[in-house]
Amino acid sequence: MAVQLVIRDGNPYWYLSPDIWVVPGADPNASPGAPIAGSPAYLWAHVANSGNTDAIGVRVEFYWANPALQVTHSNATLVGGAFADVLAGGAQDVLCLVPWMTVIVNGGHECLVAVAIHPNDPLPSPVPDAFDPPSYRQVAQKNLSVLVATTQAATLTLTVSGLHRREKAVVVSTEIGGEVDAQTLARLGLPKLRLARGASIEVGLDQFQRCVGERDPIGKPKLELHVPRAGAAAVHVVVRAKNLAADEYQLVHVVERQGDKVLGGLALIVVSERKERQT
Repeated sequence: MAVQLVIRDGNPYWYLSPDIWVVPGADPNASPGAPIAGSPAYLWAHVANSGNTDAIGVRVEFYWANPALQVTHSNATLVGGAFADVLAGGAQDVLCLVPWMTVIVNGGHECLVAVAIHPNDPLPSPVPDAFDPPSYRQVAQKNLSVLVATTQAATLTLTVSGLHRREKAVVVSTEIGGEVDAQTLARLGLPKLRLARGASIEVGLDQFQRCVGERDPIGKPKLELHVPRAGAAAVHVVVRAKNLAADEYQLVHVVERQGDKVLGGLALIVVSERKERQT
């Protein structure tokens, strides 16, 4: 069995890995939380070794990307890395030694990827442009942000990237529902939030950015996109709260599919403006 490194995918949403988290601020050993745009933060990953051979000198690389669905090497930025020894049957929490300077773009809503690299458990060579976490147990992705919604609607711009060597045709769609585990809520500084019992938000997609008021059309539930090779297309996600209480959240998924295959996705924990004032 040798070395078998694992950074877990999320379940049932693989792009919500529980093994990647952020510590905002200058102290990497402080409490986890949501990144703050314009401020430093530290990235952590939990790496396990399910094999029967110790993995000495595992390099863990950390990447960030502007809000994207399918994250690729072409649209991601390397933050830095660290080395760790992960014993057979054991696990290690690994800190990226380089602080992540969270940019202002999109208010700090970014996507994170962690990759565990060891010569005795190699990834394919050459490395494909798409990270494709479901295909590789050494790779995981955390596409989760907190979005404050009001009756006037909030908008987040996402990137749908073309692959480095070929164009692609995809469908981007929205889904409302699902629950966030208690550990993830706590790591975002939202430990007391509860899942809204009913439909408390509206969500839509648009290829053009626009102001959406309380009574304006919210957008489409799905979009068909053709993305050129090495190019990109923008998708604007519009979220409007209807009756979301201050201690509630609703989960929104924006998913990119090609046929039946999920190429990528991003989840938004939608909270009310009143909740933001309390935190």
